[in-house]
Amino acid sequence: MSVRTFAVVVGLAFLLGGGAILLVMLAVEAPSGSLVPCGNGLGFGFDEPAVSAVSPAYVDICADLRHRRLLWALPVIAVGALLLIGSLVSSRNATRR
Repeated sequence: MSVRTFAVVVGLAFLLGGGAILLVMLAVEAPSGSLVPCGNGLGFGFDEPAVSAVSPAYVDICADLRHRRLLWALPVIAVGALLLIGSLVSSRNATRR
């Protein structure tokens, strides 16, 4: 396997992993043992009125969880994109030396 092919495979793995990090749903466990859904890293699936009905503090907790998830996912996606772009832009002659 050439270095270029390896970079493409690793770049795709990082890109898909970062996408999975963003799209996996988040939840907070309430003291009663029930799970309060917080949506995913992009905020889809988050119902603020329903969460604030449980407790207004969970709105801030969910926002913090989504923010942390976004801080993890964006660098992983960026590394994957850079590896893909770098491997696709590099000349084929450079890898055949």
